Amino acid sequence: MNINLTRLKSNILKIGEIGRKKGEGITRLAFSDVYYKASDVFKDLMKDAGLKVKTDRLGNVFGKREGKNNDLPSIMIGSHMDTVKNGGLFDGNLGVNAALECIYVLEENNIKTKHPIEIVSFNAEEGSEMGGTFGSRVMVGLQDPLENGLADKLKKYGLTLDDVKSSIRNTSEIKAFLELHIEQGGDLFSKDIPIGIVKGIAGITRYRISALGEANHAGTTPMNLRKDAMMGASKLMVEIEKIAKSMGAPFVATIGVTDVFPGAVNIIPGRVELILEMRDLNQERIEKAVNKIKKSAQSIGEVDFKFELLINKPPVKTSRRIVQCIEEACIDKNIPYQIMASGAGHDAKAIANKVPTGMIFVPSKDGKSHCPDEWTDWEDIKKGTEILLDTIIRLDRIL
Repeated sequence: MNINLTRLKSNILKIGEIGRKKGEGITRLAFSDVYYKASDVFKDLMKDAGLKVKTDRLGNVFGKREGKNNDLPSIMIGSHMDTVKNGGLFDGNLGVNAALECIYVLEENNIKTKHPIEIVSFNAEEGSEMGGTFGSRVMVGLQDPLENGLADKLKKYGLTLDDVKSSIRNTSEIKAFLELHIEQGGDLFSKDIPIGIVKGIAGITRYRISALGEANHAGTTPMNLRKDAMMGASKLMVEIEKIAKSMGAPFVATIGVTDVFPGAVNIIPGRVELILEMRDLNQERIEKAVNKIKKSAQSIGEVDFKFELLINKPPVKTSRRIVQCIEEACIDKNIPYQIMASGAGHDAKAIANKVPTGMIFVPSKDGKSHCPDEWTDWEDIKKGTEILLDTIIRLDRIL
């Protein structure tokens, strides 16, 4: 069975033109008119492939191919259709169109699977006021409809709590979920490895760290009498980097937001606020790093530090059985691979909480994503889609 790369490429480019602005990449934000236009085009493609197509009230799109036994739960495959602002061609778009290409190849080779195969194209993976992976979180029942403020956020998109409730699926209807995605990092590309098999998706923990010093006149306060919050925060940032490196891969720590108060050139900063984000496959390692950071903060004498937990999303592991199936597919096709962690969040992370899940990565050139320069070689896309198809067939046999 051969993937038709010309057809797959054409479909990826067709969706990629929707929301494209010359020199600025692709913008297909969740719940936007451009998003729904792309979804309509993809629905037409699925109908042309003979799928039964439906859309839930959040804009998630589904296309189902019947199996030999339609009482069995579906093997679900797909990704998301929305993008970040000024994003690239392949993020999400690859996963939904690769899933469709697998359906084409099954049809062309008269292969009838035991299980129904269901494509999904999620809305709002990239984030909205409701947070990232909203469409997939709702589908598997991870979004609390009674969350404080949710109704007001939904109203801005013309949605209601009833729309959320009606979009929840019974996860017993889904036997497994597979997602093909670009890596969005540089590991595979730097090693010239075409396939990454995801063993787990990193947890995310964020803290607001406040460095508390004393604002004072910048010209008249001697250096030895200062309680400079900015200097204290800077010392802690250096320690955070050391701690992060000592933890080893895949642990990462980032301070992407800093605010200085009162923020004047002639006033010693009295307060500095940092947002620290940490990611790892092991929540205990994240907690260990937090404890080390807090201990380092206590040793910085001239200022005090306050830590406020903002987000704590634990890591998830993918299905060992599905990882093994993907690995066997790579070995049989003699395609190099590595088993790895995902540092980015994906729809697969939400679904893995309720359904056995597997994820396949293909390389991102120079590690670039969420930008117009995002690129993956077509030959790697072909290999990734071949592995996706082979894994679907293997899972259908063993599940």
